[in-house]
Amino acid sequence: MISLPTPQPRRRRPRAAALGPAAPGVAADARRADRSIVIVAAVVLLVGFGLAMWAIADVVLLIFAGMLLAIFLRGFTDTLRRATGLPDIAALVTVVLTLLALLALGGLFLGAEAATQFEQLGPRTHEAWDKMLAAINSYEWGRALLSERNLRALMPENQEWLTQLSGIFSTTVGAIGGFLIVLFIGLYGAADPDTYRRGFLALFPRGNRPRASEVMDEVGRTMRWWLIGTFVKMTVVGVSVSIGLWLLGMPLALALGLIAFVLDFVPYIGPALAAFPALLVALTMSPTDALYVGLLYLGVQAAENYVVSPLVDLRSVDLPPALAIAAQVLLGALLGALGVVFATPLAATGLVLVRSLYVEPDEPPGSQTPAEGTAAAGEQA
Repeated sequence: MISLPTPQPRRRRPRAAALGPAAPGVAADARRADRSIVIVAAVVLLVGFGLAMWAIADVVLLIFAGMLLAIFLRGFTDTLRRATGLPDIAALVTVVLTLLALLALGGLFLGAEAATQFEQLGPRTHEAWDKMLAAINSYEWGRALLSERNLRALMPENQEWLTQLSGIFSTTVGAIGGFLIVLFIGLYGAADPDTYRRGFLALFPRGNRPRASEVMDEVGRTMRWWLIGTFVKMTVVGVSVSIGLWLLGMPLALALGLIAFVLDFVPYIGPALAAFPALLVALTMSPTDALYVGLLYLGVQAAENYVVSPLVDLRSVDLPPALAIAAQVLLGALLGALGVVFATPLAATGLVLVRSLYVEPDEPPGSQTPAEGTAAAGEQA
C-alpha cells in the first residue's frame, strides 16, 4: 500500500509582512487620523465652553467683581493683621467698619452739597443741549440732520415708552441684585480665602498644584496693586477736576469731580465720558468757558497718563493703551456696559497668565515685579 505524503498546513504570513513596505505609511496615516479627531474634539469642546461662558457672561463678570472686592478687602486686612496682631476676622471687621465710617463722614460733609449739585446737573445739561441744538439748527446741514423724519428714527414711538420704562425698572432691580451678589462674594471671599483657594487648586492634577498656586499668588498680587493704583489715580483725577473747575468759577464743580472720579475706573473711555457733562455745563456760560474746561480735562488726563500712572504702575501691571482700548471695545461689543467696566482688570489678568504660563513658565512669579515682567514679555513678543 502506497502511503501518500501528509499535506502540511499552509502557514499564513503575518499581516505586517504581507503589507510589506506600505505598513509604516498606513500606521502614520492612522496616527494622523487619531490626532485630527482629538484636535476636532478639543475645538468643539472649546467652542462649546466659550458659548456657555458667553451665555452666562453677566454672572461671570459679577463673580469676577466679587473676587476683586475680596482681594481689595484682603489686602487691607492682611496689612492690619501684621501691624497689630489682631485675629483674622477681627481685622476684616475693623477694615469694613473703617471703610463704612469714611463713607459716612464723606456723606456727612459732602453729601448734601453733592446731592444739590447733582439735582441741578440735569437742568443745566438739558439747557446746554437745547442751546447746542439751536446752534446746529441755524445751519442748513443742521436743519437737514435735525429734521422730523431723522428725529423720528431716533426717538421711540409712543407705545414703546412703557416697554422702555419696564426695562429701566428691571435694570434697576438687576443692578441692586448684582450689587448684593458682589458684596457677599467679596465679604465671604475676604473672610476665608484659604477654603476657596484649596477648592480651586483641587481642580488641577496633584503634580501641577504647586505651579498653579504660584500663578494664583501672582494674579492676586497683580490685582491687589492694580486696585490700589486705580484708586489712587481715581482720587487724583477727581480732586484735580473739582479744584480746577472751582478755580475756573464753574458751577457744580463737586458733582462733576465725583463723575470724573467714578468714570476714571474705565481708562481712556471713562475720562472722555466724564468730560461731556462738564462741557455741556460750560456751554451754558460761554464758548470760552467750554474751551477752558476742555483744556482742563486734557491737562488732567495728560498728567494722569504721563506722571501719575508711571509712578503708580511700578508695582502693578502696565497695560499698553492699545491693548486696554481693544479689550474695552471687544468686551463692550460682546458683553455690554459690564464688559467695558471690567475689560481692564480682565486684560491685566490675562496678561499675567500669559506671562506666567507661556512667556516665563520656568521662572518663579515672585522673582520680579509685574511691570518688569510685562516689559520682558513685550521684548520677547
